[in-house]
Amino acid sequence: MKSRKTVRSGLLLWLLSLICCAHWAYALDLEEYRVKASLLGNFAMFTDWPDVVGDTLNLCVYGPDPFGEDLSSLKGKKIARRSLAVKRVSSVDALGDCQIVFISRAVISNLPRVLDVVNGRPALTVADSPGAASRGVALNMATEGSKITFEANLRAARGNGLNLNSNMLRLATEVIK
Repeated sequence: MKSRKTVRSGLLLWLLSLICCAHWAYALDLEEYRVKASLLGNFAMFTDWPDVVGDTLNLCVYGPDPFGEDLSSLKGKKIARRSLAVKRVSSVDALGDCQIVFISRAVISNLPRVLDVVNGRPALTVADSPGAASRGVALNMATEGSKITFEANLRAARGNGLNLNSNMLRLATEVIK
């Protein structure tokens, strides 16, 4: 008999693969950032968080928010024993309380400063800008045709004390070690 954790991991992997790889998102005319918002929630689930993080995972959008209300569905979502909170942040200095940092395209030029603030802390950096993973972002989303894909930078994640689940990494278009 499969354990609950195995069944849950299987279901989450199935959901993540549907979001990433299936054409149904396009067929249902879902907007790009609605799918990316769902991916952010899945990225949080497929990350092993250290105990020092506490009971809340703060998902912070740095820069202009491309998600609008699409992130609202993530507020209060349970990630293992933690609850997800959503914040909009306009200053790099305010990122110190964030465990998940989405860097919007409009401020990607500030990436070195963002990484200076979050590196070495349990923070998962996520972007959707070309080349962001090779520049030190842990997860970088891209749109390829009607699909949302992502690249993973294991060095960046591990440098912040985070482990990315191997089931999630199998779906990445590129894994930087």
